[in-house]
Amino acid sequence: MASIGRVDFEKYLSGKADLVDKELEAFFRKGPEVPSLSDAARYSMGLDIDDRKKRGKRIRPALCLLACESLGGSADAAMPMAFASEIMHNFLLVHDDIEDDDRVRRDRPAVWVKYGLAHGINTGDYLFAKTYEAALGCVERGLDSGRANRLMQLITKTIVHTGEGQALDIGARDRHDLTVDEYMHITIEKTGYYLACPAIGGAIVAGADEKTIAALEEFGKCIGPVFQITDDVIDLTEGKGRGGVKGSDIMEGKRSYLVVHAASKCTDAERKQLYQILDKPRSETTAKDVVWATGLFEKYGSIDAARKAGKEYLDRGRRVLEPLPEALRENVFAASRYMLDRKR
Repeated sequence: MASIGRVDFEKYLSGKADLVDKELEAFFRKGPEVPSLSDAARYSMGLDIDDRKKRGKRIRPALCLLACESLGGSADAAMPMAFASEIMHNFLLVHDDIEDDDRVRRDRPAVWVKYGLAHGINTGDYLFAKTYEAALGCVERGLDSGRANRLMQLITKTIVHTGEGQALDIGARDRHDLTVDEYMHITIEKTGYYLACPAIGGAIVAGADEKTIAALEEFGKCIGPVFQITDDVIDLTEGKGRGGVKGSDIMEGKRSYLVVHAASKCTDAERKQLYQILDKPRSETTAKDVVWATGLFEKYGSIDAARKAGKEYLDRGRRVLEPLPEALRENVFAASRYMLDRKR
């Protein structure tokens, strides 16, 4: 099968989203209907909503299919891995909301808020297992056992690194000495492997060689920090993704890029006050606290520094992709830029 060549990712995504949803709906209909589990799983992915525009965007499944087709592979053969990546994405979000005490996801109650904490934890565990079950569906569509095994290894590696990164992130919440280098390491572990996984999965289905797989993984290590730094800046400047409230990361006490950069530049007294604010319970953090911390970031140029660091990592990622076939290189990069642009 010939490569599809370079595509407009937004149009490609629009054409694939409904197909992915149909596959997801059929997949979850196969099992028994279990109260507060089957419905919670569908709820987590927006499958209970009739309006396609209000569901998840399905960027990761589209990226998986696009990587496969860019290398001349079959989108149908890659589809189980594609929607498995969406299930994995939502498994991580369900648990992440619990760990961060976030009550809103996609402008409605988080799974644990709607169904209760115990059901929220169980739903995340269920989606974790369903990720593997879904990806194994590639075998039914003709994928050989060798490549199927590589997909299982990929999913395992991705979840292990993401879990390690999440643990480091949680462990950093009370620290007053986190460095920029440590922040970057955490974001690579927590986000880098996770973002690269769909593209690598699609490439594996298409029969990509090890050099291609390695380049895509390295690209993920570059784009992960870009994604997280962008999220840090947006939270302060636009408030997107957390109910539209600016400075939610400050109220949460998050050690964002802005925090670690400012803390490395400010006076001892300013640093002490910054961490006093961050260490407060979320309910006790005032609007005045957010304004003060924001002013500190502005004083030391932390927002500009974050944007500069993001651009450097994005440029590095572009260089990592250079040896890859043109269609794969351009399509993966375009999809990644789309994810970043959609967050603005």
